Amino acid sequence: MPVQSTSPDYDRHLPEWQLMDAALEGEEAIKANACNLPKPSGMVEAEKQDGAGNRYLYENYTARAQYEHWVRDSLRSMMGLVSRLQPEIELPAGMKGLLDNATADGFGLKQLFFRLVRQIISHGRIPLVANIDDNGLPYFSTYSAVNAINWKVASQSGRQDLVLAVFREFREKDGNDEFTHECEPVYRVFTMRDGGCYSSVWNDSGDVVDNEMPLGTTGADQRLVRGLEYIPVVYCGSTDNGPDVDEVPLLSMARAALKSYQLSADYFTALHQTSHPQPWVSGLDEEVDLSVTGPSAAWDLGPSGSCGYLEFQGAGIEAVRKAMDDQRNAALEAGAKVMDIGGIESGEARKARQNDQHATLHSMVITAAEGLEQGLRYLADWLGFDEKQVSFTVKPEFTSVGVDPQMAAQLLTAAQAGIVSHDSFWQYLSTGKLPDRDWQAELELIQEQGPALGGLGFEGLNDGDRQ
Repeated sequence: MPVQSTSPDYDRHLPEWQLMDAALEGEEAIKANACNLPKPSGMVEAEKQDGAGNRYLYENYTARAQYEHWVRDSLRSMMGLVSRLQPEIELPAGMKGLLDNATADGFGLKQLFFRLVRQIISHGRIPLVANIDDNGLPYFSTYSAVNAINWKVASQSGRQDLVLAVFREFREKDGNDEFTHECEPVYRVFTMRDGGCYSSVWNDSGDVVDNEMPLGTTGADQRLVRGLEYIPVVYCGSTDNGPDVDEVPLLSMARAALKSYQLSADYFTALHQTSHPQPWVSGLDEEVDLSVTGPSAAWDLGPSGSCGYLEFQGAGIEAVRKAMDDQRNAALEAGAKVMDIGGIESGEARKARQNDQHATLHSMVITAAEGLEQGLRYLADWLGFDEKQVSFTVKPEFTSVGVDPQMAAQLLTAAQAGIVSHDSFWQYLSTGKLPDRDWQAELELIQEQGPALGGLGFEGLNDGDRQ
Protein backbone atom coordinates (compact mmCIF):
# COMPACT_ATOMS: atom_id res chain seq x y z
CA MET A 1 0.00 0.00 0.00
CA PRO A 2 1.22 3.57 -0.65
CA VAL A 3 2.63 5.76 2.09
CA GLN A 4 -0.50 7.97 1.87
CA SER A 5 -2.65 5.10 3.17
CA THR A 6 -4.81 6.14 6.10
CA SER A 7 -6.05 4.38 9.20
CA PRO A 8 -9.71 3.29 9.13
CA ASP A 9 -10.17 5.23 12.38
CA TYR A 10 -8.77 8.31 10.64
CA ASP A 11 -11.22 7.94 7.77
CA ARG A 12 -14.17 7.72 10.15
CA HIS A 13 -13.25 10.88 12.05
CA LEU A 14 -11.84 13.04 9.25
CA PRO A 15 -15.22 14.72 8.50
CA GLU A 16 -15.49 15.74 12.17
CA TRP A 17 -12.02 17.33 12.16
CA GLN A 18 -12.75 19.12 8.88
CA LEU A 19 -15.97 20.52 10.34
CA MET A 20 -14.04 21.76 13.39
CA ASP A 21 -11.42 23.40 11.14
CA ALA A 22 -14.15 25.26 9.26
CA ALA A 23 -16.03 26.15 12.46
CA LEU A 24 -12.93 27.75 13.95
CA GLU A 25 -11.99 29.55 10.73
CA GLY A 26 -15.43 31.14 10.59
CA GLU A 27 -18.26 32.02 8.24
CA GLU A 28 -16.16 32.27 5.06
CA ALA A 29 -14.88 28.70 5.48
CA ILE A 30 -18.38 27.38 6.22
CA LYS A 31 -19.84 29.10 3.15
CA ALA A 32 -16.96 27.94 0.94
CA ASN A 33 -18.23 24.35 1.24
CA ALA A 34 -21.59 24.10 -0.57
CA CYS A 35 -22.28 20.79 1.20
CA ASN A 36 -22.84 22.76 4.42
CA LEU A 37 -25.96 24.38 2.90
CA PRO A 38 -27.94 22.04 0.61
CA LYS A 39 -29.84 23.66 -2.24
CA PRO A 40 -33.64 23.75 -1.88
CA SER A 41 -35.41 21.61 -4.49
CA GLY A 42 -36.82 24.67 -6.24
CA MET A 43 -33.32 26.05 -6.86
CA VAL A 44 -32.16 22.66 -8.11
CA GLU A 45 -34.96 22.59 -10.68
CA ALA A 46 -34.34 26.21 -11.67
CA GLU A 47 -30.68 25.49 -12.37
CA LYS A 48 -31.66 22.47 -14.47
CA GLN A 49 -33.55 24.85 -16.77
CA ASP A 50 -30.88 27.56 -16.85
CA GLY A 51 -27.79 26.86 -14.79
CA ALA A 52 -25.94 30.08 -15.46
CA GLY A 53 -28.98 32.35 -15.42
CA ASN A 54 -30.44 30.99 -12.18
CA ARG A 55 -27.21 30.54 -10.25
CA TYR A 56 -27.92 33.81 -8.45
CA LEU A 57 -30.80 32.18 -6.53
CA TYR A 58 -28.46 29.93 -4.50
CA GLU A 59 -25.79 32.62 -4.27
CA ASN A 60 -28.29 35.02 -2.67
CA TYR A 61 -29.62 32.22 -0.46
CA THR A 62 -26.09 31.54 0.82
CA ALA A 63 -25.21 35.23 1.21
CA ARG A 64 -28.20 35.80 3.54
CA ALA A 65 -27.31 32.84 5.78
CA GLN A 66 -25.52 33.68 9.03
CA TYR A 67 -23.00 31.47 10.80
CA GLU A 68 -22.61 32.03 14.54
CA HIS A 69 -19.06 31.82 15.92
CA TRP A 70 -20.04 29.94 19.06
CA VAL A 71 -17.20 27.42 18.72
CA ARG A 72 -14.48 30.03 18.34
CA ASP A 73 -15.85 32.10 21.23
CA SER A 74 -16.08 29.04 23.50
CA LEU A 75 -12.54 27.97 22.68
CA ARG A 76 -11.29 31.45 23.50
CA SER A 77 -13.13 31.42 26.83
CA MET A 78 -11.77 28.00 27.77
CA MET A 79 -8.22 28.93 26.86
CA GLY A 80 -8.65 32.04 28.98
CA LEU A 81 -9.24 29.75 31.94
CA VAL A 82 -6.34 27.45 31.04
CA SER A 83 -3.92 30.37 30.63
CA ARG A 84 -4.20 31.04 34.38
CA LEU A 85 -2.86 27.61 35.27
CA GLN A 86 0.76 27.31 36.37
CA PRO A 87 2.45 23.99 35.52
CA GLU A 88 4.82 22.50 38.09
CA ILE A 89 7.88 21.23 36.21
CA GLU A 90 10.83 19.19 37.41
CA LEU A 91 13.64 18.23 35.02
CA PRO A 92 17.19 16.88 35.26
CA ALA A 93 19.85 19.58 34.93
CA GLY A 94 20.70 18.41 31.41
CA MET A 95 17.11 18.99 30.23
CA LYS A 96 16.53 22.44 31.75
CA GLY A 97 16.87 24.03 28.33
CA LEU A 98 13.44 22.65 27.43
CA LEU A 99 11.82 25.12 29.82
CA ASP A 100 12.44 27.90 27.30
CA ASN A 101 13.10 25.97 24.09
CA ALA A 102 10.97 22.84 23.77
CA THR A 103 9.35 23.08 20.32
CA ALA A 104 10.60 23.00 16.74
CA ASP A 105 9.84 26.73 16.49
CA GLY A 106 11.58 27.68 19.74
CA PHE A 107 8.85 27.97 22.40
CA GLY A 108 9.01 26.63 25.96
CA LEU A 109 7.15 23.86 27.76
CA LYS A 110 4.38 26.11 29.08
CA GLN A 111 3.46 27.32 25.58
CA LEU A 112 3.64 23.74 24.33
CA PHE A 113 1.20 22.72 27.06
CA PHE A 114 -1.25 25.43 25.97
CA ARG A 115 -0.99 24.23 22.37
CA LEU A 116 -1.80 20.70 23.44
CA VAL A 117 -4.85 21.78 25.42
CA ARG A 118 -6.12 24.00 22.60
CA GLN A 119 -5.97 21.21 20.01
CA ILE A 120 -7.50 18.71 22.41
CA ILE A 121 -10.43 21.06 23.04
CA SER A 122 -10.97 21.83 19.36
CA HIS A 123 -10.18 18.45 17.77
CA GLY A 124 -9.97 15.94 20.63
CA ARG A 125 -6.48 14.85 19.59
CA ILE A 126 -2.90 16.09 19.03
CA PRO A 127 0.12 13.82 18.44
CA LEU A 128 3.26 14.79 20.37
CA VAL A 129 6.57 13.52 18.98
CA ALA A 130 9.80 13.53 21.01
CA ASN A 131 12.89 14.01 18.86
CA ILE A 132 16.53 15.15 18.78
CA ASP A 133 17.85 17.78 16.36
CA ASP A 134 21.09 17.71 14.35
CA ASN A 135 22.98 19.13 17.33
CA GLY A 136 21.75 16.34 19.60
CA LEU A 137 19.37 18.65 21.50
CA PRO A 138 15.90 17.40 22.46
CA TYR A 139 12.68 19.01 21.22
CA PHE A 140 9.02 18.20 20.51
CA SER A 141 7.02 18.27 17.29
CA THR A 142 3.23 18.37 17.15
CA TYR A 143 0.85 17.56 14.29
CA SER A 144 -2.77 18.44 13.69
CA ALA A 145 -5.31 15.63 13.81
CA VAL A 146 -5.85 15.76 10.02
CA ASN A 147 -2.10 15.34 9.38
CA ALA A 148 -1.68 12.28 11.61
CA ILE A 149 -2.91 9.99 8.86
CA ASN A 150 -1.92 6.49 9.93
CA TRP A 151 -0.90 4.49 12.99
CA LYS A 152 -0.83 0.87 14.04
CA VAL A 153 -0.58 -0.96 17.35
CA ALA A 154 0.80 -4.50 17.69
CA SER A 155 2.36 -6.80 20.27
CA GLN A 156 5.84 -5.70 21.37
CA SER A 157 7.62 -7.75 24.05
CA GLY A 158 4.27 -9.04 25.25
CA ARG A 159 2.60 -5.60 25.32
CA GLN A 160 0.42 -3.72 22.88
CA ASP A 161 2.53 -0.83 21.64
CA LEU A 162 2.80 1.55 18.70
CA VAL A 163 4.61 0.00 15.69
CA LEU A 164 3.75 2.56 12.98
CA ALA A 165 3.07 6.31 12.92
CA VAL A 166 2.76 8.36 9.72
CA PHE A 167 2.49 12.15 9.63
CA ARG A 168 1.91 14.47 6.68
CA GLU A 169 4.21 17.49 6.48
CA PHE A 170 4.58 20.28 3.93
CA ARG A 171 7.86 21.44 2.42
CA GLU A 172 8.63 24.21 -0.04
CA LYS A 173 9.05 23.00 -3.58
CA ASP A 174 12.55 22.91 -4.98
CA GLY A 175 13.40 25.97 -7.03
CA ASN A 176 10.89 28.24 -5.31
CA ASP A 177 11.84 31.89 -5.11
CA GLU A 178 11.96 33.62 -1.74
CA PHE A 179 8.49 35.12 -2.07
CA THR A 180 6.43 32.07 -2.98
CA HIS A 181 4.46 29.98 -0.49
CA GLU A 182 3.90 26.94 -2.69
CA CYS A 183 4.47 23.68 -0.84
CA GLU A 184 4.20 19.97 -1.51
CA PRO A 185 3.26 17.20 0.93
CA VAL A 186 5.77 14.70 2.30
CA TYR A 187 5.19 11.88 4.76
CA ARG A 188 7.31 11.24 7.84
CA VAL A 189 7.21 7.58 8.81
CA PHE A 190 8.14 6.13 12.19
CA THR A 191 8.26 2.35 12.25
CA MET A 192 9.61 -0.46 14.39
CA ARG A 193 12.16 -2.68 12.71
CA ASP A 194 14.45 -5.30 14.31
CA GLY A 195 13.52 -4.07 17.79
CA GLY A 196 14.40 -0.43 17.06
CA CYS A 197 12.62 2.72 15.91
CA TYR A 198 13.41 3.93 12.39
CA SER A 199 12.45 7.18 10.66
CA SER A 200 12.15 8.09 6.97
CA VAL A 201 10.46 10.68 4.74
CA TRP A 202 8.59 9.92 1.49
CA ASN A 203 6.89 12.04 -1.15
CA ASP A 204 3.54 11.68 -2.91
CA SER A 205 5.11 9.61 -5.68
CA GLY A 206 6.37 7.02 -3.23
CA ASP A 207 10.01 8.07 -3.57
CA VAL A 208 12.26 8.31 -0.52
CA VAL A 209 13.18 11.90 0.33
CA ASP A 210 15.14 11.16 3.52
CA ASN A 211 16.57 7.65 3.79
CA GLU A 212 15.43 5.38 6.58
CA MET A 213 17.74 5.58 9.59
CA PRO A 214 17.52 4.74 13.27
CA LEU A 215 15.74 7.54 15.09
CA GLY A 216 18.35 9.64 16.87
CA THR A 217 20.81 9.76 13.97
CA THR A 218 22.02 13.36 13.84
CA GLY A 219 24.44 15.71 12.13
CA ALA A 220 26.29 15.54 8.84
CA ASP A 221 28.33 12.60 10.14
CA GLN A 222 25.12 10.57 10.70
CA ARG A 223 26.03 10.03 14.36
CA LEU A 224 23.58 7.91 16.32
CA VAL A 225 22.95 9.42 19.78
CA ARG A 226 21.16 6.32 20.93
CA GLY A 227 18.57 4.06 19.36
CA LEU A 228 15.09 3.62 20.84
CA GLU A 229 13.17 0.40 21.41
CA TYR A 230 9.83 2.21 20.96
CA ILE A 231 8.25 4.97 18.89
CA PRO A 232 8.37 8.19 21.00
CA VAL A 233 4.90 9.42 20.03
CA VAL A 234 2.09 10.30 22.44
CA TYR A 235 -1.41 10.82 21.04
CA CYS A 236 -2.74 13.32 23.56
CA GLY A 237 -6.54 13.00 23.64
CA SER A 238 -9.61 14.41 25.31
CA THR A 239 -10.17 11.41 27.59
CA ASP A 240 -6.87 9.49 27.48
CA ASN A 241 -3.52 9.40 25.66
CA GLY A 242 -3.90 6.18 23.69
CA PRO A 243 -3.63 5.99 19.88
CA ASP A 244 -7.39 5.48 19.51
CA VAL A 245 -9.33 8.59 18.51
CA ASP A 246 -11.19 10.30 21.36
CA GLU A 247 -14.36 12.37 21.12
CA VAL A 248 -14.17 15.95 19.88
CA PRO A 249 -15.32 18.03 22.87
CA LEU A 250 -16.87 20.92 20.91
CA LEU A 251 -18.33 18.81 18.10
CA SER A 252 -21.90 19.06 19.43
CA MET A 253 -21.57 22.84 19.52
CA ALA A 254 -20.16 22.92 15.98
CA ARG A 255 -23.04 20.81 14.70
CA ALA A 256 -25.56 23.05 16.43
CA ALA A 257 -23.90 26.11 14.88
CA LEU A 258 -24.00 24.46 11.45
CA LYS A 259 -27.69 23.59 11.83
CA SER A 260 -28.41 27.14 12.95
CA TYR A 261 -26.57 28.37 9.83
CA GLN A 262 -28.76 26.19 7.61
CA LEU A 263 -31.93 27.37 9.34
CA SER A 264 -30.83 30.99 9.09
CA ALA A 265 -30.69 30.69 5.30
CA ASP A 266 -34.42 29.86 5.26
CA TYR A 267 -35.20 32.41 7.96
CA PHE A 268 -33.53 35.40 6.35
CA THR A 269 -34.72 34.41 2.88
CA ALA A 270 -38.28 34.29 4.20
CA LEU A 271 -37.87 37.69 5.82
CA HIS A 272 -36.54 39.06 2.54
CA GLN A 273 -39.44 37.65 0.58
CA THR A 274 -42.14 38.83 2.98
CA SER A 275 -40.76 42.36 2.78
CA HIS A 276 -41.07 42.42 -1.03
CA PRO A 277 -44.70 41.76 -2.14
CA GLN A 278 -45.12 40.46 -5.69
CA PRO A 279 -47.49 42.45 -7.97
CA TRP A 280 -49.96 40.53 -10.14
CA VAL A 281 -52.12 41.55 -13.11
CA SER A 282 -55.01 39.77 -14.87
CA GLY A 283 -57.77 40.37 -17.39
CA LEU A 284 -55.75 42.41 -19.94
CA ASP A 285 -57.08 42.26 -23.51
CA GLU A 286 -53.75 43.23 -25.09
CA GLU A 287 -50.08 43.40 -24.14
CA VAL A 288 -49.34 46.39 -21.90
CA ASP A 289 -45.94 47.58 -20.71
CA LEU A 290 -45.99 47.06 -16.94
CA SER A 291 -42.23 47.08 -16.40
CA VAL A 292 -42.30 50.34 -14.40
CA THR A 293 -43.79 50.31 -10.90
CA GLY A 294 -43.72 52.55 -7.87
CA PRO A 295 -45.38 55.68 -6.47
CA SER A 296 -44.52 57.75 -9.58
CA ALA A 297 -45.98 55.29 -12.11
CA ALA A 298 -49.55 54.37 -13.09
CA TRP A 299 -50.82 51.34 -15.01
CA ASP A 300 -53.66 51.54 -17.52
CA LEU A 301 -55.34 48.15 -17.24
CA GLY A 302 -58.31 48.89 -19.47
CA PRO A 303 -61.95 48.17 -18.66
CA SER A 304 -61.48 44.49 -17.70
CA GLY A 305 -58.03 44.42 -16.10
CA SER A 306 -57.27 44.10 -12.39
CA CYS A 307 -54.16 43.98 -10.25
CA GLY A 308 -52.98 43.47 -6.70
CA TYR A 309 -50.10 42.19 -4.57
CA LEU A 310 -49.26 38.66 -3.52
CA GLU A 311 -47.93 38.93 0.00
CA PHE A 312 -46.26 36.05 1.77
CA GLN A 313 -48.00 35.23 5.00
CA GLY A 314 -44.84 33.83 6.57
CA ALA A 315 -46.64 31.29 8.71
CA GLY A 316 -43.53 29.12 8.97
CA ILE A 317 -41.09 31.90 9.86
CA GLU A 318 -41.80 31.69 13.57
CA ALA A 319 -41.21 27.93 13.54
CA VAL A 320 -37.83 28.43 11.85
CA ARG A 321 -36.89 31.13 14.37
CA LYS A 322 -37.87 28.79 17.21
CA ALA A 323 -35.69 26.05 15.69
CA MET A 324 -32.77 28.50 15.55
CA ASP A 325 -33.31 29.28 19.25
CA ASP A 326 -33.27 25.56 19.99
CA GLN A 327 -29.90 25.20 18.26
CA ARG A 328 -28.53 28.17 20.19
CA ASN A 329 -29.63 26.58 23.46
CA ALA A 330 -28.16 23.23 22.43
CA ALA A 331 -24.85 24.97 21.74
CA LEU A 332 -24.92 26.71 25.13
CA GLU A 333 -25.62 23.43 26.91
CA ALA A 334 -22.86 21.62 24.99
CA GLY A 335 -20.39 24.37 25.87
CA ALA A 336 -21.41 24.34 29.52
CA LYS A 337 -20.92 20.57 29.66
CA VAL A 338 -17.39 20.81 28.28
CA MET A 339 -16.69 23.83 30.51
CA ASP A 340 -17.61 21.73 33.56
CA ILE A 341 -14.88 22.96 35.88
CA GLY A 342 -16.19 21.64 39.14
CA GLY A 343 -17.45 23.29 42.26
CA ILE A 344 -17.77 22.35 45.87
CA GLU A 345 -18.63 18.69 45.35
CA SER A 346 -16.25 15.97 46.50
CA GLY A 347 -13.87 14.22 44.17
CA GLU A 348 -15.83 10.96 44.36
CA ALA A 349 -19.12 12.71 43.60
CA ARG A 350 -17.53 14.47 40.68
CA LYS A 351 -16.04 11.23 39.39
CA ALA A 352 -19.42 9.50 39.59
CA ARG A 353 -21.16 12.35 37.77
CA GLN A 354 -18.59 12.26 34.97
CA ASN A 355 -18.75 8.50 34.69
CA ASP A 356 -19.99 8.74 31.08
CA GLN A 357 -16.42 9.70 30.09
CA HIS A 358 -17.42 12.86 28.28
CA ALA A 359 -14.52 15.25 27.86
CA THR A 360 -14.43 18.23 30.19
CA LEU A 361 -11.94 21.03 30.51
CA HIS A 362 -10.77 19.39 33.75
CA SER A 363 -10.07 16.04 32.07
CA MET A 364 -8.42 17.63 29.04
CA VAL A 365 -5.96 19.60 31.16
CA ILE A 366 -5.06 16.41 33.02
CA THR A 367 -4.52 14.34 29.85
CA ALA A 368 -2.47 17.11 28.21
CA ALA A 369 -0.20 17.35 31.26
CA GLU A 370 0.18 13.58 31.47
CA GLY A 371 0.92 13.34 27.75
CA LEU A 372 3.60 16.00 27.97
CA GLU A 373 5.10 14.32 31.02
CA GLN A 374 5.26 11.03 29.11
CA GLY A 375 7.02 12.79 26.23
CA LEU A 376 9.55 14.29 28.66
CA ARG A 377 10.21 10.83 30.08
CA TYR A 378 10.85 9.53 26.57
CA LEU A 379 13.48 12.26 26.14
CA ALA A 380 15.02 11.55 29.54
CA ASP A 381 15.34 7.86 28.72
CA TRP A 382 16.74 8.70 25.29
CA LEU A 383 19.37 11.08 26.68
CA GLY A 384 20.35 8.80 29.57
CA PHE A 385 18.76 10.74 32.44
CA ASP A 386 16.74 9.34 35.32
CA GLU A 387 13.04 9.32 34.36
CA LYS A 388 12.10 9.67 38.02
CA GLN A 389 13.53 13.20 37.97
CA VAL A 390 10.96 14.22 35.35
CA SER A 391 7.60 15.65 36.39
CA PHE A 392 5.06 17.87 34.64
CA THR A 393 1.86 18.40 36.62
CA VAL A 394 -0.95 20.94 36.47
CA LYS A 395 -3.65 21.47 39.07
CA PRO A 396 -6.82 22.41 37.16
CA GLU A 397 -8.13 24.73 39.89
CA PHE A 398 -10.45 26.80 37.73
CA THR A 399 -12.61 27.80 40.68
CA SER A 400 -9.91 30.26 41.70
CA VAL A 401 -11.55 32.74 39.33
CA GLY A 402 -14.58 32.79 41.67
CA VAL A 403 -17.13 30.96 39.53
CA ASP A 404 -20.18 29.97 41.58
CA PRO A 405 -21.71 26.79 40.08
CA GLN A 406 -25.24 27.84 41.11
CA MET A 407 -24.78 31.29 39.61
CA ALA A 408 -23.39 29.74 36.41
CA ALA A 409 -26.43 27.46 36.16
CA GLN A 410 -28.81 30.39 36.68
CA LEU A 411 -26.99 32.44 34.04
CA LEU A 412 -27.19 29.52 31.60
CA THR A 413 -30.97 29.37 32.12
CA ALA A 414 -31.24 33.15 31.75
CA ALA A 415 -29.16 33.10 28.56
CA GLN A 416 -31.38 30.38 27.10
CA ALA A 417 -34.46 32.47 27.97
CA GLY A 418 -33.00 35.63 26.45
CA ILE A 419 -32.94 37.50 29.77
CA VAL A 420 -29.16 37.98 29.72
CA SER A 421 -26.79 37.91 26.76
CA HIS A 422 -24.69 34.89 25.87
CA ASP A 423 -21.64 37.12 26.13
CA SER A 424 -22.41 37.77 29.80
CA PHE A 425 -22.73 34.02 30.42
CA TRP A 426 -19.35 33.22 28.83
CA GLN A 427 -17.62 36.17 30.47
CA TYR A 428 -18.79 35.02 33.91
CA LEU A 429 -17.41 31.52 33.28
CA SER A 430 -14.11 33.02 32.11
CA THR A 431 -13.57 35.62 34.81
CA GLY A 432 -15.99 34.86 37.64
CA LYS A 433 -17.44 38.36 37.19
CA LEU A 434 -20.37 39.82 35.29
CA PRO A 435 -19.53 42.51 32.73
CA ASP A 436 -19.75 46.13 33.85
CA ARG A 437 -22.48 47.52 31.58
CA ASP A 438 -25.93 49.04 32.13
CA TRP A 439 -29.24 47.40 31.28
CA GLN A 440 -29.58 49.32 28.02
CA ALA A 441 -26.28 48.00 26.68
CA GLU A 442 -27.21 44.49 27.80
CA LEU A 443 -30.58 44.75 26.05
CA GLU A 444 -28.94 45.90 22.83
CA LEU A 445 -26.54 42.96 23.01
CA ILE A 446 -29.45 40.54 23.50
CA GLN A 447 -31.24 42.01 20.48
CA GLU A 448 -28.10 41.65 18.36
CA GLN A 449 -27.85 37.98 19.29
CA GLY A 450 -31.46 37.23 18.40
CA PRO A 451 -34.93 37.21 19.96
CA ALA A 452 -35.44 35.65 23.35
CA LEU A 453 -36.81 32.14 23.64
CA GLY A 454 -40.42 32.19 24.71
CA GLY A 455 -40.66 35.98 24.43
CA LEU A 456 -38.89 36.60 27.74
CA GLY A 457 -36.70 39.65 28.11
CA PHE A 458 -36.51 43.06 29.72
CA GLU A 459 -39.92 44.18 28.47
CA GLY A 460 -41.65 43.35 31.73
CA LEU A 461 -39.21 45.26 33.93
CA ASN A 462 -39.63 48.81 35.08
CA ASP A 463 -36.71 51.22 35.39
CA GLY A 464 -36.20 50.40 39.06
CA ASP A 465 -35.97 46.68 38.35
CA ARG A 466 -33.51 47.29 35.53
CA GLN A 467 -31.20 49.23 37.78
